[in-house]
Amino acid sequence: MYLARVTGSVVATRKSARFTAHRLLTVDKIDTQGLSLGKPEDVALDAGLDAGAGDVVLVAKEGAVVADVFDRDSGEFATPANVVIVAVVDDWTAD
Repeated sequence: MYLARVTGSVVATRKSARFTAHRLLTVDKIDTQGLSLGKPEDVALDAGLDAGAGDVVLVAKEGAVVADVFDRDSGEFATPANVVIVAVVDDWTAD
């Protein structure tokens, strides 16, 4: 998992039915001081947390987390994503 800042959204005229009720957001990895790490941005699936541009979020980049958040009780095919926003961060501390 890593901290990131939401930088924008992805608009798609057609997308997988598993994404219908969820937003796709671009996220920029940040360090513990809140500064960009300068790495390529990821596109993350918002797990219904209503994150928006400028928000700091906790991102999980693993298919097993996506399956746990979205597919556990659905009995349907796996959600086709491996990056998911699992929290909107209000504050953090680091040494």
